Amino acid sequence: MSKLSISKKRGFRQAIEGYMFILPNLIGFLVFTLFSVIFSLTVSFTNWDLMTGLNHLKFIGLDNFVKMMKDPWFIDSMKNIFYFAAAVPFQIILALIIAVLINESVYFTKTFRTILFLPYVTNAVIIAIVWGMLLHPGDGIINNLLRLAGISDPPGWLGSSTWVKPAIILMSTWSGLGLNVILFLSGLVGISKEVYESAEIDGAKTFSKFFYITFPMISPSTFFIIITSVIGVFQAWSHIQILTGGGPGSSSTVIGYYIYKSAFEFGQMGYASAMAWVLFVSVFIFTIIQWRLQKRWVHY
Repeated sequence: MSKLSISKKRGFRQAIEGYMFILPNLIGFLVFTLFSVIFSLTVSFTNWDLMTGLNHLKFIGLDNFVKMMKDPWFIDSMKNIFYFAAAVPFQIILALIIAVLINESVYFTKTFRTILFLPYVTNAVIIAIVWGMLLHPGDGIINNLLRLAGISDPPGWLGSSTWVKPAIILMSTWSGLGLNVILFLSGLVGISKEVYESAEIDGAKTFSKFFYITFPMISPSTFFIIITSVIGVFQAWSHIQILTGGGPGSSSTVIGYYIYKSAFEFGQMGYASAMAWVLFVSVFIFTIIQWRLQKRWVHY
């Protein structure tokens, strides 16, 4: 047997071994991801009711998608998503300010990073329960403090259609702040002090150094935080379910929670699958737009 044949045989055997190593993960991907995606897309064009089973499944074309445009709950869910997304810039600016302060002016930096990161790794159910107690319109700690401060009629928070969205934004800002601060800190640590010293020699002041040195050099971190924060808003579900159940009315319902209710409470799997694909397309379009725009302001 020639050396070439032996080499080919050894290469074939190594390739087989490699495929065997990835086979369990590949099977999991095919069964639990790819099949589910294709099945969901197929079901979105049907009237499948979870209660009746697949025997009564009927192809109805684009009816589910047309129904969304007339569904007030779906429309309110999308409006609420954009309302929550509008708070993302504020959350990012707050995280950036805290990161800069920790990086430049605070002792025990590691301790502060740990404290800030704890809410992010805390179970979402626990966070929602604690904030539900804090924001209780009657006996909540926040309203009791406001009454002590002289506000006789504090906000209704979770029981008010006007205040429920600001309350959720307040909670999400607190729970997600730590991760954003850590990401900004990782970018700030990578900036050489020599760059700042050179700028100071040229007469640059604090704000000039921030806008012409700091912000451009942490722009990759900023870009990543924007993408993940907005996607997180589109995928919000657990906090809404535990805190408000989408109420009062539809004032805090988001598309993820409405998909869950449509599928597992109302049994409308076809309609829920159609909404899931609308959600996917919305996130995909947003991400593509951001990837296009990043060339103008992100510096690697």
